[in-house]
Parts: sequence; C-alpha cells; structure tokens
Amino acid sequence: MNDTTKVEFCSKPWIAAARAYLLGESRDADLTGVDVTFNEVFTDPPAHLDPDGVGRIGWYLRVTDGQVEVGEGILPHADLRLTVDYATVLPAARWLSSDPPLPEATQVALGKAIQREGDAEAMAAVPWMAGLHDAMAVRTR
Repeated sequence: MNDTTKVEFCSKPWIAAARAYLLGESRDADLTGVDVTFNEVFTDPPAHLDPDGVGRIGWYLRVTDGQVEVGEGILPHADLRLTVDYATVLPAARWLSSDPPLPEATQVALGKAIQREGDAEAMAAVPWMAGLHDAMAVRTR
C-alpha cells in the first residue's frame, strides 16, 4: 500500500484502507485452519464518528474458513479485543515504529488505558497483520 492520503483515525475511509492492506497482505497466506477474531474498540470518539451516540466505535479482523473479513463495528466475541479511549490512543495511532519513542508520559498513559480481553497468542495465526500499524500510521490524521 503506497497511498499516503491522510484519513481520520477509525473513520470509514480509515477502515477501508486497513481492509485493503490486510487483504493484500493475506492474499498469499496459508489460511488453512486459521480461525481468529481481533477487535479494536475506541471509547469517547468524536461525535461525527459515532452517529448512534453509543460512545464506542471499532473495527475488526475475522479470519475463518479461509476468508479474511475486515469491518467496522464491535463484535460480541473476539479472541483478542483491545479497548482504549480514542483521544488517548490517537498519538500512538500516528506514530511509526521508526520514529523516536513516544514521550514517556504517553507510553504510561497508554499502558494504563488499554484494556485487553482475550488471548494475545491467538494473533500468532495472522503474522501478516504485523505491518498494519505502520501502514496505517502514515495515513492517520
């Protein structure tokens, strides 16, 4: 994915770009026996990203039966779900792994704010997801 057009974090265009990246990265992957669901949930998002006013938005990756699905929403079950306040995670969403480290205060705030539910080891089945953060960081505004 060479497009660097900026899109708002976790907006429909952002999720579409994440989908394009993940579908491209998984194209040649052996998905035999892979059954995993990942969900990121963001609390207190900007009102225009939360038209229903529920105070939570999210995106997910689901791999099952050899198919990769990336979509908008919060699933009732995920093998791994990360939940964090939108404003708290936004600086990290824009940070590239090649950048200088995030300020220590930001790292501490993130460490305290991110709620993890499920099994992080489940994500070992989708190693092609590893580059998603940097691919999206260059596009995130």
